[in-house]
Amino acid sequence: MKKNLRKPPHGGLYQYESAWLIELARGASHIASVLSAATLEAAVHEVMQEFVAAQGSAELDAFCWLLAERLEKRGCVAGAAKARAFDASSLARELVGEA
Repeated sequence: MKKNLRKPPHGGLYQYESAWLIELARGASHIASVLSAATLEAAVHEVMQEFVAAQGSAELDAFCWLLAERLEKRGCVAGAAKARAFDASSLARELVGEA
């Protein structure tokens, strides 16, 4: 399933930024520090898994968008693109398989 790359329609998207300050900072740091495309994909997936485990999946699209903005500010364009294009449905299938 192709993900919609438009900004989520949350009126107060940035209210989440302060709530997820630690997750965004840690995730952006982790993703921006990787050295190859393979580890970039794995790092994005890991950050999303950890977010869902801690916060649930209801606001994952908003988290992806804010994380991508953080990565762009760090100059990690490839990581930002991966975060925006992250397929939450594949993560949901994976988590259901683990249960």
